[in-house]
Amino acid sequence: MFNFSFQAGFLCNQTLPAHRNSSQLSTLLLVISGLNVALSITATLGNALIFAALHKESSLNPPSKLFLRCLAFSDLCVGLVVQPLAVVSLLAAFYHRWKFCRVAELLWYSFSIVMADFSLATLSAISVDRLLALLLVVRYKKVVTVKRARWFLAMFLLLSFGNYVTQYVLNFFAFLVYSAYMWMSLLITSIYCYARIYLALRNHIQAHVIPQSQPNGISPLNLSRYKKTVSTALCLFAALMICYLPFGLVLFVETMLSQITEPVVITVYFGITLVYLNSTLNPLLYCWKIREVRHVVMKILRNLGFGKLFGDRRKKRLEQGTSGIVHDEKLIPNFKSHRQTSSSGSSLQRFSKWPLVERRPILQLTILEDGEDPG
Repeated sequence: MFNFSFQAGFLCNQTLPAHRNSSQLSTLLLVISGLNVALSITATLGNALIFAALHKESSLNPPSKLFLRCLAFSDLCVGLVVQPLAVVSLLAAFYHRWKFCRVAELLWYSFSIVMADFSLATLSAISVDRLLALLLVVRYKKVVTVKRARWFLAMFLLLSFGNYVTQYVLNFFAFLVYSAYMWMSLLITSIYCYARIYLALRNHIQAHVIPQSQPNGISPLNLSRYKKTVSTALCLFAALMICYLPFGLVLFVETMLSQITEPVVITVYFGITLVYLNSTLNPLLYCWKIREVRHVVMKILRNLGFGKLFGDRRKKRLEQGTSGIVHDEKLIPNFKSHRQTSSSGSSLQRFSKWPLVERRPILQLTILEDGEDPG
């Protein structure tokens, strides 16, 4: 027989056998609370940086950037709202403040369901967006617009709220059916889109590359950038699956049990913590996979006074590579000393006669290749 005890009130139900005089459970509640505090801070700071970077970055495709901003916003809400509510609920259960615990857990439970559903729906929309970019080519910008993307995101948000409300309007079994149907539909959609993209790229799509000036052409540069965007979306999707699937399996097993024991409670809340880890991993994936976002984030950190974390090392590397070209007054003595001591003085002498104004563009190109994407 199914046991639908994992709902609002599960943690704060003092009648459960797992809550009766369990010092080990109390200790683990504190450990889980500490983990969530740390993850809440990293998720909030990381996604706030990404949200600001996406707002400033203008080279990304507007609909795709809108989807990424919504995903970053949902992760920001997890770190700023959901995880603090989780910590409050866990601490209230630790101190046996059951009435306060029920209120906090109800809010935690509500926001957690909505943000989880909205994140998966947004990732599914990103996969559809990438498939349409491959299939429509030139017509993509006419079909996939920011206005239509906003309508779909608003629909996803309403579906996420509807999923939570279902258990109160109907019952918890209806909520499980609604959740399973919604998640399976979104997962199948994402898997189908990435499978279609993979097959199209594997079937020698490079053979159909023609000059970009032609109406239906895809330039090699655009094909390379497209592969990078698909790789980014696939990494985000894989990270969500890795973090969410263990909790889904635990929840399924929990509904099959006749009694909630202490190991089940511990496993459930460690699984929830793993789910929240996804909100901390996503900003790292943005910076790793999207060069434009990484550069804007680095610029923001430099403006905030954190440039010493990575800026000084890069500056020294550039100064060593230019051998005094940055400082004009040291340039000619350097070449003179080499010309006097080197055995190939004639070639260095010809090199030293180049005008200084003709060497500066070489330095600028070097900095551009190292720090920015010209495309």
